Amino acid sequence: MASSNIDLFVDEAYLSALIDDEPLPISDEKYAHELHLQEALISSSSIPQKPLFQSPKTEDKNQSNHVKREIGESSQTQLIFCGICMDYKQNPEIFKGLINCKHSFCTDCIIKYVVSKIKENIGLVECPDPKCKLAIEPENCSGILPKEVFERWENALFEAMIPGYQKFYCPYKDCSVLMVDDGGVEVRSSECQSCRRLFCARCQVQWHDGVTCEEFQMLGKDEREKEDIMVMKLAKDEKWRRCPNCRIHVEKTEGCHHMSCRCRYEFCYVCGDKWSSSHQGLCLPQT
Repeated sequence: MASSNIDLFVDEAYLSALIDDEPLPISDEKYAHELHLQEALISSSSIPQKPLFQSPKTEDKNQSNHVKREIGESSQTQLIFCGICMDYKQNPEIFKGLINCKHSFCTDCIIKYVVSKIKENIGLVECPDPKCKLAIEPENCSGILPKEVFERWENALFEAMIPGYQKFYCPYKDCSVLMVDDGGVEVRSSECQSCRRLFCARCQVQWHDGVTCEEFQMLGKDEREKEDIMVMKLAKDEKWRRCPNCRIHVEKTEGCHHMSCRCRYEFCYVCGDKWSSSHQGLCLPQT
């Protein structure tokens, strides 16, 4: 309300001169009189008002100071767009480790991105930008990643340097530490340097005691657990024969070598071949 009352005392000629940047069409005496009147009205108002009349030079100076103040404030609170979370973050929240490609992502998103790649056992972590193939250097992330995550990243990088034919893992699932075959003397029984349990370096499985590597390789994929190896060792010691058809173990207590399995398959107990009338007498009894 106060501002609209003041406007009543403003001559249209004054406004036109200010808007069009033309010399004021009034005398100095009248101009001074109007200025005094304006000051009196503004000082009596309860709402601070910007002077309606000021010289063009003063107005330009105030505008210049205002622009400088706005620029200074924006530089202190500069917002940078993160291409992962699609949000604007302040400069201190932006990851500074992408030195080579200069792409901008916030630190929180980079941490989650690197951790997800390490979980996939990816050693070479590239910049998140889809068009960028430059790698993120691990040393630039040492200060933002948890220690265990950073160590796993280093192990993944080391593993990536080893040719595939030279590396294998401890066969025990609760260990699974990486081991390297240096191509030296072939070894069967070996000990894991981490869990100290025996394994077969040739078959790269848990140690199959009492079963040769050739016998082990003949086993099915579902017959290679520890309990299966124990049964096979027992069958070998007891001289049991496996049915060639259903693979069940059969023990002969008496009679000839002609065996009829419960699956109705007939075979020779000595050699395991399919039984025929001409086979009788060809195989000698087991001793």
